[in-house]
Amino acid sequence: MGERADGVKGGRDGVGSGALEREISGIRNELGALVGELDRRRRDLFDVGGQVRRHPVAASLAGLAVAAVLGGSIALLVHNTRRKQRASYRAKQLRIAFGRMMEHPERVARGEAPPGEKILAAVGTAIATLLVKQAFARAVPASQVAQAAQARNGRTQARA
Repeated sequence: MGERADGVKGGRDGVGSGALEREISGIRNELGALVGELDRRRRDLFDVGGQVRRHPVAASLAGLAVAAVLGGSIALLVHNTRRKQRASYRAKQLRIAFGRMMEHPERVARGEAPPGEKILAAVGTAIATLLVKQAFARAVPASQVAQAAQARNGRTQARA
């Protein structure tokens, strides 16, 4: 009785519990100030208007780059669409297709899929279905699913 565990004394290096409480309180205040500063910096970082005001040249260059990429992509899509509609392009593609057909006639028109492929496709579909069901069950609590089912049943019975 009245004994303490080995190595445990009245306080840390002779420091009382009041001093420990003050030290913990000071650390907690410093940590709160650091978290507040991090939060302020996060808000500043994601403030788009503020970033544009602080860095107008970089924002202008970024806007020009986005516009150039979008404009170039649209121009390339239009160019390719027009090119593919030309008779010369279609004739070239037909010549290439006939060449492939002559080299590998077995690849031209394949019949029904072999049984192994059918089995593999069925197993893959079953696994994918199970994974989606499990993901749905984890994402939506069971109570919500039960409420939705009850609501559907109530509507079905009301119609009958």
